[in-house]
Amino acid sequence: MKAMVYKGPEILSIEEIADVPVKDQEVKIRVKACGICGSDVHGYLGKTGRRIAPMVMGHEFCGEVVELGSKATKLKKGDRVTVYPVDFCGECEMCRKGDVHLCLNKRAYGVLDVDGAFAEYINVPEKCCFPIADSVSYETASLMEPLAVAYRGIGNAGDLDGKTVLIVGAGTIGLLAMACVKQKNVKKIIVSDLSDHRLEVALKMGADVAVNPGKEDFKQRILDETDGRGVDIAVEAVGAEATVRQAMSALRLSGTAVWIGNNQRMINIDMQEVVTHELSVHGSFLYGYDEFQKVAGLLNEGKIYVEPLISKTITLDEAPEYFNILANRPGNLIKVVVVDKDTVEV
Repeated sequence: MKAMVYKGPEILSIEEIADVPVKDQEVKIRVKACGICGSDVHGYLGKTGRRIAPMVMGHEFCGEVVELGSKATKLKKGDRVTVYPVDFCGECEMCRKGDVHLCLNKRAYGVLDVDGAFAEYINVPEKCCFPIADSVSYETASLMEPLAVAYRGIGNAGDLDGKTVLIVGAGTIGLLAMACVKQKNVKKIIVSDLSDHRLEVALKMGADVAVNPGKEDFKQRILDETDGRGVDIAVEAVGAEATVRQAMSALRLSGTAVWIGNNQRMINIDMQEVVTHELSVHGSFLYGYDEFQKVAGLLNEGKIYVEPLISKTITLDEAPEYFNILANRPGNLIKVVVVDKDTVEV
């Protein structure tokens, strides 16, 4: 089968690789769509150590079941599925607690040396598959994994009823976090980003206010939009010192920040501001199995609007070129999705 193989920093090759036999409790999926994650791009650049060459990246994927193992009994050929991209043991301490995403024996597809879905086919455990409604396109279903990241982050924000929420960073995770906030009975959603294009997408997806801190006084705009109080909740979706400080500075007294961004390892923040304003900070990482299932249900029911953030669909053959583009000159691209050229118009 054809796959895109990561050979080393900035080296991707479209190759024929061996087809892997399906194990008893697995299903073989023909990959219909797989999103390019920011972590994939960082891995491509060799910055993270989370991609060990040679391997196949890709963890935001969905597709069609084409073969079943002898003990796979819940699915059938032709089923449209999205995939929870973590194979968990179900037996370790963390799995017994229900935190399968923290499984001590987990294998994450498209990470480290575990092959992922930038390929024509992939074998995954049947337990990791969730149905996709016929009304949901494969491109949209490929957003399930980052949507689950955002969903967990917003869940950590607590009760949002009647609250004013700020999203700092209108990339994929920030926009998906905003889509999750839209499901709550909030008073106002403010989105901040340096890109006017991304802010336009945010408004199209339902943001009430768009702020470009590179062109206006960010703090004053926040005060103007909140009657001088500051926001109740600030979601940081970049992972950099400047945007963390921005999010913290926008909070009202006793406000809550949720940090979803995971980029810069060490930052400096105003500890005195946190203490004297009695601010709360929640970190949020990945998502649980149940959360992924809930997100799949919401998307299948048409309750979350995410399509505008898909900037472009490409074929597997085009993927190496777009990794280079996303790494060096992304322009207005937000989410690029690799699709099956035989079934999806690109």
